[in-house]
Amino acid sequence: MPGRSWALHLPALPWSCRRARRELQRFLSAQLPEPVVQDAVLVLHELVANGVDHARTPMRLTARVCDGSVRIGVRDGSRVVGRPQPPDATAARGRGLQIVANVARRWGVRPHPAGKTTWAEVGPPTDAPAADLRVVGSV
Repeated sequence: MPGRSWALHLPALPWSCRRARRELQRFLSAQLPEPVVQDAVLVLHELVANGVDHARTPMRLTARVCDGSVRIGVRDGSRVVGRPQPPDATAARGRGLQIVANVARRWGVRPHPAGKTTWAEVGPPTDAPAADLRVVGSV
């Protein structure tokens, strides 16, 4: 059985996004359904791109598989916490954390003395309503 944990160190260079995608896909493909793998690869790409563009420090990428889901982390040397930007149809960039927020089940940032870790949990869709919603009828 493949390992359930993965880690990779990358510099803050544009090619790091491509390498991160390739290596995570290789790690997850035997462990999770393809839709979950693709979502996880997309989320990791956006987090690494933020590290390249904003933190500009070496990064440590991690992934841990548990119960059909994966928790992804990108640790960098910047203490600046990224925030999703308001939607702007004219902007060429700036949608990374919007994508993460819409694809991941949940995500967040954990500060540490030498920077931060931005993490996200990705898994299969669930039929359960969100905790703040209640089902009022059925079709």
